[in-house]
Parts: sequence; C-alpha cells; structure tokens
Amino acid sequence: MTGGMVTVDRPLAPGAITYFEHATSTDSLADHEIYDQLHRHASSLAPIRNVPWPDRDLILLAMASYDLVLITDPKLDRLFARGHRERIGDWVAEIIEAVAPPNTRADALARHALLDPLPALRRKDVVAKSWAYTYRFIGRPTNSGLLTRPVMGDFRKQENLIDVEALWAKVDAEAGLATLSQLRQLLSRSPVTELLRLDLCERFRFGLATLAVLSDDAIRGGVAREIVARGEWKAAPRLGRALGDPILQHAPPAHLYYALALCFESQMTATLDVPGPGLPDQLDLSDRDVARYAAVLPAFFDDETMLDEVRAFDDDDRGVVQERCARLASALPPGVLDEVAPLVRRCQRPAPRSSAPLPEVRP
Repeated sequence: MTGGMVTVDRPLAPGAITYFEHATSTDSLADHEIYDQLHRHASSLAPIRNVPWPDRDLILLAMASYDLVLITDPKLDRLFARGHRERIGDWVAEIIEAVAPPNTRADALARHALLDPLPALRRKDVVAKSWAYTYRFIGRPTNSGLLTRPVMGDFRKQENLIDVEALWAKVDAEAGLATLSQLRQLLSRSPVTELLRLDLCERFRFGLATLAVLSDDAIRGGVAREIVARGEWKAAPRLGRALGDPILQHAPPAHLYYALALCFESQMTATLDVPGPGLPDQLDLSDRDVARYAAVLPAFFDDETMLDEVRAFDDDDRGVVQERCARLASALPPGVLDEVAPLVRRCQRPAPRSSAPLPEVRP
C-alpha cells in the first residue's frame, strides 16, 4: 500500500485466520501505518470516518493476496516443491470462499484500498556478471557482500521488472494452475476494485454485491470519477457487455437503476472534463459493447423519468451534454439506442432513505 518492497516467505493456510483474529500486533507503528494507508486510500473515493481494521474479511483478503503472490516464487519450481503450488492454490480458493460480501461503506472502501495495489506489483530480477562469474537474484535482494569482493572482479548488474500478472500467466501456462482466475475471484470480493479493474475481469457482471455498493451515491460518484481518471475507454466494453446480460435486464427496477446510473455518471464526468461537444475520445463505437455503454447518456436525456438527473446540471453544462448526446445518437450503430432505451424506461431511482451523515451500504 505504501509502494515499498513486499516480502513473502511461508504460505498461509486458511486456518491461520483463527490466529490472526485473536493475535495482538507486536508492532504498533506498523499497525498504525496500515490503518492510515487504508483510510487514506479508501477516503479518496468517498468520505468515511474510519476503516474496519483489523477485520476478519480484510485479513482474509490479505491472506489470499499474500498466497497468490507467493505462488510466483521461483523456489517452488524445485523438484521437491512442485506440489506446493497446487496446495497453495487450494488454500487461496478456500480463503476467498470464506470472505463475506461488504455491508458498509467503510468495509467496501477498505477492501478496495487493500486490493487495488495488488495487480501493480512487480518482481525485480537482477543478473550480475563479472569476467568469471554470473549470479542471478530472482525476486531476491542482491548479496552486496558477495558482489563487492575484489577476487570476484567488477560486476555489471542488469535489472528487470516483471509485472505480477505476467508471472501468474507463466505459472498458469507451466503448472496448469488458474491463478489469474483466482485473482478475478479475489477482486470480486471487493466490488469497488472489480469496477475499477475491469481490464482484469473479462466476465464482469452486475452482481448483488456490486449493485449494493453502487446503491451508495457517494461511492458510485467516486467510482465514476475514478473510472474516467483511469481511462473510460478501458471500462466501457465490460460495462456495456454487463448491461446486455439477460439477468440484469430482468432485474428489479432499482437494481437496474444503479447499473445504468454508474454508466451515466461516468459519461457525464468524461463529457464535462472534455472541452467542446465532440464525441468522447477513445470510445470505439463500432464495438457493440462500447456502443451499448455510450447509448446510456442519450437514453437518459431522452427519458422524461430521468429529469431529476438532467436538472442537476447548470444550463451551460446541460447544453454541452445535449449536443454531445445528439452526436452520439447519430454515431451509434443501428439498434443500440433502441436496446438501451427500454432499460432506462424500466429502471427506477429508489426513494431517498432517511439521511445519515455516512450512509451504510447493505446488500
């Protein structure tokens, strides 16, 4: 979470959660640092007072993340350790299965703060060569004492950083495991992270846990802003495909609204951040899934039941968006707007709940 070095050693079995739940941290500074980093990252999306740390589900997510990274350790390629990867993979699956859906805003955002940095990990491999010797430090710190001995000669070091996703793909190809699939299962336990890393979630769908999180207006707005900040074009194909899911099309009107509102708010954010009324940059409208996502904006503006969403913007912004809606509608492939418009007509914004300073998210 802090951008520093991650060290993995021995795998964590599912039963270790019992120990972690009752153990007391021996490093109060590290415990405070974890809490501060979780709170800082979580509150960047929506306001929260605190994060639930330590919490059983957060610890389970941390355990699964740790074991997933450990699976890439080249030491497990040794002859007498080759069966360990399969066992660790089974443990990861069992740990993920034990994670319950988030039920508060703080819970949902803390999970995202914990898991969001995971796919960005990289392993540093170093090859050190002299006139007589070659040493390889694969994911291990270099032995400075060894490399500075005069008898060894002068070493030239070559460093290579490898994305953890590439390491998981290699493990899957060579050992026949499913670590990338397990990563997607892990991300599904953090709906906010899943929404912001749709590039890793090819089969994304709007499940109940995701819709429950999106029912929180503050979280949904934060997710929409972050989708645009990270590249709307990355999320558009998966969101559009999820909108075409027959299960969602028969979902209750309130559930359907939360899914459509995320697409609408993401496009509004992208539209008002782009000067002029031109088409959104980098959206390939020839892709049916992307076009389905893009059709949500004009469909909202054409539907009388969504006047409250439209009236929320001032006249200047509304004029820019209306012109863009007209351009989008004419650029969409035939039939796409007719496919999305009935969804917008059928969805229904739930009545406002009794106001609370920080609303809870409940599945």
